[in-house]
Amino acid sequence: MLDIMTVECYYKAMEIKKYTIEELGELTGYTRRTIRYYVQEGLIDPPAGRGRGGFYYDSHVQQLLRIKSFQEKGIGITAMVSLMKKEVPEAVLPSREVMIRYEIVPGIEVNISREIEIKEPKKVLEIIRLAKSIAKGEMDNE
Repeated sequence: MLDIMTVECYYKAMEIKKYTIEELGELTGYTRRTIRYYVQEGLIDPPAGRGRGGFYYDSHVQQLLRIKSFQEKGIGITAMVSLMKKEVPEAVLPSREVMIRYEIVPGIEVNISREIEIKEPKKVLEIIRLAKSIAKGEMDNE
């Protein structure tokens, strides 16, 4: 037989963290309006309770963080809905990498990922300078 202290300890240990929409926004960086939009679109579960008494759980935080990771990969809302409902495996979707285009001469260009451009700006400039030098030299020799 369980005594009252055991029962109380169990309930305190099993207490589930609840968040208001404001707290959820602070944790995830989303506005209240965006959170409501994601609920409306089916990207996250609706809050428990109604109106101002509605509250969110850690599962909502996880859903919003997952959405943020999808956004960073360039995945759109429609694809996110499928992913959140597990209709499409994440590995099937292409990730979007931002590429910066540098024209060397008309008809010749170099594409460099934004990540490399940020990490190695001097190397990128040297590559472009060399490519222009080679392309112009070969064009002049023709």
